[in-house]
Amino acid sequence: MTFKNRLRARGAREQKLKKHRDFLLHSIRMHLLPAFIQQGFTPDPAPVEGAPVDRKYKGTFPFELRRVRPDGGVDLVEIQFKTYHRAAFRINVCAVPKEGMITLGGHRTVEDLHASGLHDHFETHARPWLRPLLRALGLEPLGEWFSLWLWYLRYPKQADYDRLVLRVAGVLPELELALREGKLGPHVRRIVFSSKFRSGAV
Repeated sequence: MTFKNRLRARGAREQKLKKHRDFLLHSIRMHLLPAFIQQGFTPDPAPVEGAPVDRKYKGTFPFELRRVRPDGGVDLVEIQFKTYHRAAFRINVCAVPKEGMITLGGHRTVEDLHASGLHDHFETHARPWLRPLLRALGLEPLGEWFSLWLWYLRYPKQADYDRLVLRVAGVLPELELALREGKLGPHVRRIVFSSKFRSGAV
């Protein structure tokens, strides 16, 4: 294959990846964000025009939401995309007490904290039936991302991503239970950071 043909093939693959990701972003905006908003969450405001934006960060964490609780604490949500433009995501949530939390950067108030801050939190796991085997093999992080099966071999279709995201919206009651009571449903695991900030999963 000539260099020109390799460039053309690479460009075609990148366009296909972008199409998958664009469809997933659209489905999340149409189905998942409204589900969170119905539960009282509001999207974090967009950056001020002209302010510096970390494009890599925003590509990984395109959606962040928060909800103020009656006790003065906040519930934080981030929808995290897999890196390298792959069409896969998970949801991370954290219940922050009104006095704030200790993070890698020290103590942060509820006003200072964002969903992507380093703190104890809950995150979704897309394939809970695999967790016992993955845990026994020491491979549990595998299988945590919501995505279409063999998505990279498929021709992208919006309807496929709509169905995926609507299925993920069904996990929101588990996230609500984790935020309110700290209980883990089958799709939710707890990430705990020790005082030395070494993480572990439950």
